[in-house]
Amino acid sequence: MKLSLTATPSQARFAPILWRGAPEPAFGLAAELGYDGVELHLRRPSDIDRVAVRRMARDLGLGIPMIGTGMAVEDGLTFSDPDAEVRRRAVVRLREQIELGVYLGAMAVIGSIKGKLGSDPEVRVNRLALIRSCCEECVRAAEAANTVLLIEAINRYETDYLNTLEEVASLIRAIGSPNLKLLVDTFHMNIEEVDIAASLRQAGGMIGHVHLVDTNREAPGHGHLDIPGVLSALSDVNYQGYLSLECLPLPDARRAAEDGIRTLRPLLQSLLRKPV
Repeated sequence: MKLSLTATPSQARFAPILWRGAPEPAFGLAAELGYDGVELHLRRPSDIDRVAVRRMARDLGLGIPMIGTGMAVEDGLTFSDPDAEVRRRAVVRLREQIELGVYLGAMAVIGSIKGKLGSDPEVRVNRLALIRSCCEECVRAAEAANTVLLIEAINRYETDYLNTLEEVASLIRAIGSPNLKLLVDTFHMNIEEVDIAASLRQAGGMIGHVHLVDTNREAPGHGHLDIPGVLSALSDVNYQGYLSLECLPLPDARRAAEDGIRTLRPLLQSLLRKPV
């Protein structure tokens, strides 16, 4: 498993992103501390100079595992909006992020952009159909680009649909594309899952990416998450991807990054020494 920081050049009302500002210092910090990559969260693909970012990542030997898309919600774009034009623009925005991801070697994700269903039963049914249609259109774009699209389970306090890994896995099975995989986030799982390790093992090969963050949304080691248990479960399902620190920059970005890798590297090394 590999480790990555999260970074955004965008202004956001709420985003648990470790580095905020120009991407160059984030890549420099990741390389300095021994991370393997930098996950980028963008409001729009034009928020970065894609050519410069790809060159910088290559020169530093860093990957870019994922493009976060949740900030599109701040532009009022969701898949559940009753206005067809808003939904169209939301799908266009996600497809643009998929295209950027292909250029950078990164996956894109359906997270908050999927929107909410609301409390009225009839409205929920209608919006569910709208979300499903938008998701399928984005999956077709990912298939055409031969890339992976992620979909995230988000806790009940931030959305009212697809809160658990099993709910997202059920949707993935229904859509039936090998290009659609799970983004698991231990902060959300701490709220929604009865047994985090068991849920990870059940999800197995559906897992495409992991946000590893502690229970207080700070860097791993700042809360009470059973990190060895999480890593052991991921090892058991042969997860080989990134563990991204989508966490708050507390007490500051550098210190959070230092604390995170100080906590995780020894645990990952001990997994490699574990008898088969």
